[in-house]
Amino acid sequence: MNALSNSTPDVRPVPDKIPVLTQPMQDVPTALVCALDGRAAEKQAFMALSAELLQQLRPEFDRLAAGLVHRTLETAWHHKVNTPPGP
Repeated sequence: MNALSNSTPDVRPVPDKIPVLTQPMQDVPTALVCALDGRAAEKQAFMALSAELLQQLRPEFDRLAAGLVHRTLETAWHHKVNTPPGP
């Protein structure tokens, strides 16, 4: 089955040929301008979530980084003290 034979609200069929503007439009319908502006605003708000999520996760990142540095240094120290000196 493909998207064309089994379309659901979540899956939109892909047309065989996607129309492309070859010249600027003089009179863009107001509804289209509003829809595009709304979509742009929705994307901007959605992408702003990344900054908010990163800020909320900052303490966890710091904890993970500190643990990684500590374990790395512990391993390096263990290797250093358990390796016989070279010639």
